Amino acid sequence: MVDDNIPENLDELDLRILKILQLNSRIPFSDLARKLGVPEATVRYRIKRLIAKGIIRGFYTLLNPRKVGFPFSLIILADVDPDELDHAFSELKKMPEATHVFKLTGKYNIVAIFHAKDMGHVNRIDGAVRSLKGVKTAETLLVTGLIHINPELPI
Repeated sequence: MVDDNIPENLDELDLRILKILQLNSRIPFSDLARKLGVPEATVRYRIKRLIAKGIIRGFYTLLNPRKVGFPFSLIILADVDPDELDHAFSELKKMPEATHVFKLTGKYNIVAIFHAKDMGHVNRIDGAVRSLKGVKTAETLLVTGLIHINPELPI
């Protein structure tokens, strides 16, 4: 298992590969190699290594939730008993509507972002989170507008 908390030493070529892949993860290896001025075998090796180290966690298509039947987004902040945090994280990760689950410091120790089909679905998600073992309090925020999503890291 890869330790997510240890930063990796990335050289300039690794960073250039990652910058390009963030913009277009479907770019053929041959095109990527040509842009970088390196052999295709080097690109293949580097990407395979970046995946193995857990730096590249996957290749995804970013969807607009509203256009695919999920017009409601909600953010749930939860204060969970510290002894039950691992259980809560495990249960939240199983929820298909949860797109992000973060561990926090401060008043709440979990924040999760969900997408729902309708208000009934919103209520079911909210109830499921509030009923998790160890949840002491929860605050649910309904998103009223999607302003900006930037999946790129400023590397």
